[in-house]
Amino acid sequence: MNFDKDFIMELFLDDTVSTLNKVVVAVANVVNENNENTSCFDELVIKEQSTQMMQDHIQNVKKKSEVTDVKAYFENFVVKFTEQDYIEKYQMKKTTVQALINSLMEIQSGCTNVPLEKKVHIFLWILTSDYSFSETGVLFGLHKSSISYIFYEIATIVTEQRYNYINWPCLKEQHMTRVKINSRHKFPNCVGFIDACRLKVGSTRTRKNVPETILLQAVCDESLSFLDVHIGKIGDTRKSRVFRQSQLSKELKNFIDFENHILGDSNYRLRKNLITPFTSEELLTTEEIKFNEVHWKARSYIGHAFELLKDRFKKLNHLDVNKQESNNTIILAACVLHNFVILHEGCSQIKHEPVICDDHIIVDREIVTTAVEKRQYLCNYINYLDSN
Repeated sequence: MNFDKDFIMELFLDDTVSTLNKVVVAVANVVNENNENTSCFDELVIKEQSTQMMQDHIQNVKKKSEVTDVKAYFENFVVKFTEQDYIEKYQMKKTTVQALINSLMEIQSGCTNVPLEKKVHIFLWILTSDYSFSETGVLFGLHKSSISYIFYEIATIVTEQRYNYINWPCLKEQHMTRVKINSRHKFPNCVGFIDACRLKVGSTRTRKNVPETILLQAVCDESLSFLDVHIGKIGDTRKSRVFRQSQLSKELKNFIDFENHILGDSNYRLRKNLITPFTSEELLTTEEIKFNEVHWKARSYIGHAFELLKDRFKKLNHLDVNKQESNNTIILAACVLHNFVILHEGCSQIKHEPVICDDHIIVDREIVTTAVEKRQYLCNYINYLDSN
């Protein structure tokens, strides 16, 4: 509706014009002004949309350019990593990574379009960080599905080397552990330490509440190397139950002589070859308290081993996987690499102290016939040393 401004002004100034006419003209004036404002607003919206579309286009171009640059991340950057870069990015020395590549050289399988060296670096990149398959794919210039395939391919190959790096020590090796533990902590005839750590598992996309838990049971020696590992079923949270399901529970008496033993906490059942601390609803004696104190200090090795494992392989902090088999592969691969790194680099957390004694005690089978009697025998020995 178009109105002449002079005519409208006359209507409002002329007292003879009826009130109804004034109302009609006023409404028309408001409608006209709104139409003009609406047109102006539409122009601004169109202009703003055009500007935003242009900015989005520029951003997309930049992102594509960035992806193009990082597709050669391995070829242009990783191959030039210094020793310090490897320690920061991969939690291990460059020579250790190369040793791993060399050890897998003859047993690799599957797709050969990607060099083994690149595969191993992709595998370690994921295992030692919280990067997803998608993020790693962007960095290394491969599709998410290819990254997933490579990760599990190398993890599977590593786990197949389990018994080359995780195995029960021979009598000579047990003797060396026994001597070192007795020298450092005054706990006799100890050849290892057992415990289990809890790992979070389950896809964050399907489990919005509390994630599931899986127990990794392990035995380590004084070097923090794993002597035996067993992975429980998802949801099993009792150490004693996971232990009963492990092969170790059936073979422990065959692995360790009667005089020797490993140490475990009170969640395990006392055995002749698995010594646990004293527990009682009543007050413990001074001798039992002393035994528990020495037992706890010596047993701390296994806690340090788990800390080292999870600090180095950050993927274990939350396994975004629901399948038991896939979880087992990742965890076991990390345990194998844990020993592999210690084999090649040693362990900085362990202070190398001189062995000041190699004493051990001979447990008389005629006097000690039960696990309870053996623990008391050890308790008496430890308190005897402390009093002298």
